[in-house]
Amino acid sequence: MDRLDQNQGPPRRTRLVREAASFVLLACACGMAVKRAPPPEAPPSPPTTTAPTPDPNRFESIEARGSLVAQGMRLAVRRESAGEKIELLRADANDTCVRVAFEAGAPIVARLTDKADKMVATSGPAAAEGLLGENGPVCIRKGEVLNITVDGPSAPVRWVAWAAP
Repeated sequence: MDRLDQNQGPPRRTRLVREAASFVLLACACGMAVKRAPPPEAPPSPPTTTAPTPDPNRFESIEARGSLVAQGMRLAVRRESAGEKIELLRADANDTCVRVAFEAGAPIVARLTDKADKMVATSGPAAAEGLLGENGPVCIRKGEVLNITVDGPSAPVRWVAWAAP
């Protein structure tokens, strides 16, 4: 039975050995590719003293709401915070009206305050995203400042403000 027959090709055992040998060689080649040494590590970069620049792509989902919530307004500010009070906008040139949207890592209550910390607008109940100036733009006079304050857990928050004029 194990003899080479003119019409049947090599005996069955010979075919099995060839197939097994091919499989073993393929497995060894794959194993060698996996065992290659990892590339050398890059040296650590020196620490920077400036604040990191916000990645514009992280604001895309908020900015996409602009055509619905801030029609006719221009994109004015993008900011990131961790729940601390930050200055959002300063009306240096003229009176300014804004709409502000946010996304947070946890439900928060966001507030716009003036330079005297008087509340100008609030987001309402705690939420992970929302809009300040829900009933219309919040306006400030030339020389005034709008700050953002947050009630709730310390969480990363992204802010986008649209302004007119």
